[in-house]
Amino acid sequence: MEQGYIAVLDSGVGGLSVLKELIRVIPNGRFLYFGDNDNAPYGNKSINELKKLTAKNLDYIKQYNIDALVVGCNTLSLSLLPFIKEYGGLTTFGVFPPVEKFLVKDEKVLLLSTLVSASKFSPSKNLHVVGLKNLVVDIENNLFNLKNVNFEKNLTYSTGNFISQKGYYDTLILGCTHYEFVKNQIINHFCPQNCCSGAIITANNVKNYYQNIKSLVNYKRFELNFIGKNADFNQKFWVSSGQNV
Repeated sequence: MEQGYIAVLDSGVGGLSVLKELIRVIPNGRFLYFGDNDNAPYGNKSINELKKLTAKNLDYIKQYNIDALVVGCNTLSLSLLPFIKEYGGLTTFGVFPPVEKFLVKDEKVLLLSTLVSASKFSPSKNLHVVGLKNLVVDIENNLFNLKNVNFEKNLTYSTGNFISQKGYYDTLILGCTHYEFVKNQIINHFCPQNCCSGAIITANNVKNYYQNIKSLVNYKRFELNFIGKNADFNQKFWVSSGQNV
């Protein structure tokens, strides 16, 4: 039987940061990438809107031979993962901000995310949560010239509490996969000791799943395809960002 695909579903290009980690840990995998750029950002939409979009996208993805689905979007993972698993009927992995991992260390943590994702976390003494309304839009609109993205301006219109003092936070968590593309801007603003996201954790979870079912033992050929209405656009950005396809 032919090896199935690992499909990555995202609201746009953010999931490419997850795809990069997946390819790093599963270099002999077969991958599909679906980015719903036309409807980005997801982080400002209602749950009902997200369900309708996601159901439509899953119907499209399921025409392929899928072994596993990776939801490369924090907003969808935090809000709709049970729905996606039930509707899609696929082995599904989400990507989540690793907040608890650092809070147990009694660190000062700042979580930056979309508005929907921010609403899923309760701020505390050691956790500041900031929802950024327009940063994803800014990134999607400037993909081929990311220097035009103004993180500080986006932060000005944010909702949530944060301390602007450089070096105040031990750990900065990027709670949206899009934010990886302006990571240096964000780090330069806050100067945390550590900056991370959930992409590496998700990629390792997928790798462990494949190792447990011994599905990649005899498969040796890497493959990557971009699918959907925005396939050419997402592939162009993947190549322009220095990835090897």
